[in-house]
Amino acid sequence: MSDELLYIEDGDGGFAIPCQLKIAEDCVQVGEFCETKEDARHWAEEECWIFSGEWYLCVECNQQIMRNISNLQTKKMN
Repeated sequence: MSDELLYIEDGDGGFAIPCQLKIAEDCVQVGEFCETKEDARHWAEEECWIFSGEWYLCVECNQQIMRNISNLQTKKMN
């Protein structure tokens, strides 16, 4: 499974998982670089990033999505 994910590789052979949405102003953009792809995935899970089944999104982008949904719901009620 982890080989199907998009990883960013640094010049030293480290791997990180990027946030795929990048919609929050304070989006992390890229997770911490780790020695292996499995460690990078583990880091994202430990940081509570959301896995969609195909990609990850950071907590900040998830919160932005929730705010957007909340704003839509409020507008719909008015």
